[in-house]
Amino acid sequence: MSSNSFIPAASFRAPEAVAQERESLDSSPLSGSGIEQRDPVLLGDNAAIRRLRSQIQRIAPYFRTALISGESGSGKQLVGRALHALSPQADGPFIVANATAIAESVANSTSALLQSASGGTLYLDGVGNLPLSLQTALFRFLRICEERRTSLRSDNHPLAIQILASSDRDLRTLSAIGQFRQDLYSRLSAVELFVPPLRQRIEDIPVLSAWLLRRLANQSGQSPKLLTEAALAQLQNRLWPNNLCELEQTISQAAALAEGTIIEPRHLLALVEATVPTPLPTARIERLQDIIQHHVLDVLTRCGGNKLRAAELLGISRSTLYRMLDASSQSTPE
Repeated sequence: MSSNSFIPAASFRAPEAVAQERESLDSSPLSGSGIEQRDPVLLGDNAAIRRLRSQIQRIAPYFRTALISGESGSGKQLVGRALHALSPQADGPFIVANATAIAESVANSTSALLQSASGGTLYLDGVGNLPLSLQTALFRFLRICEERRTSLRSDNHPLAIQILASSDRDLRTLSAIGQFRQDLYSRLSAVELFVPPLRQRIEDIPVLSAWLLRRLANQSGQSPKLLTEAALAQLQNRLWPNNLCELEQTISQAAALAEGTIIEPRHLLALVEATVPTPLPTARIERLQDIIQHHVLDVLTRCGGNKLRAAELLGISRSTLYRMLDASSQSTPE
């Protein structure tokens, strides 16, 4: 095949592989629901994406609170909308709110927010960016939601609210080092879903690109444009730091630049050379346990030695704090 030959993006692999992929998509847990047609993040045959589709189908009918983790641009909100669409509250509203804004206004606007999200899903974006001072307010808000659900005596009551929280930071690690309340993390992560970055699912780029090109064609009323093998190979060699959002922008720009129906590498002007990762500094790397101990001692110092106050700020019990302080004293060299 010549260097100028082209193929539909979904046909980059051998016909047998494409047929198997199509069969896999058609038989996926979400096929038939229309979710895959609207949400490209769930397309593909990558193992992590298959697990995510299965997980969504399994928990959607039952979840009350769930945490969706993943890098920026990976499609966390699309996953949230898929959960909502398959849940008993699918006919209700899907409200997207900034977690920091919610925490800052808990005292004044809780009733209004609960009313707007009644019978639907409240999606809290960016919970990992909450400072400790606001995490207590968010915890209080979640407790109010839980009390409301209990008073309604049914998770599927028309006025019940489902809570989805998203974070592009690892809340488990933040909780371990004291930067995120453990009780808040526990409440949010009763159900946790992870959206893999695009660089870990490169094999899905052909079907994702084809879906994006078909959507552009439907919007313009024209036939879908096609990627050459070289163009598709260039897409698959990219690290995609901004994930699905960046792929969508790249495909859209390339389709606009291509005058005909063929997209070649020269049309992929949005792609730049992936930056070489910066080497790790040669300075000593501290153990996680050391970092935790240092943080606990720092918080205790700021609280003037008040262990009750320090435990509250750290989001842990006093008994846990005592154990951590005891371990710290035993590990300190004489």
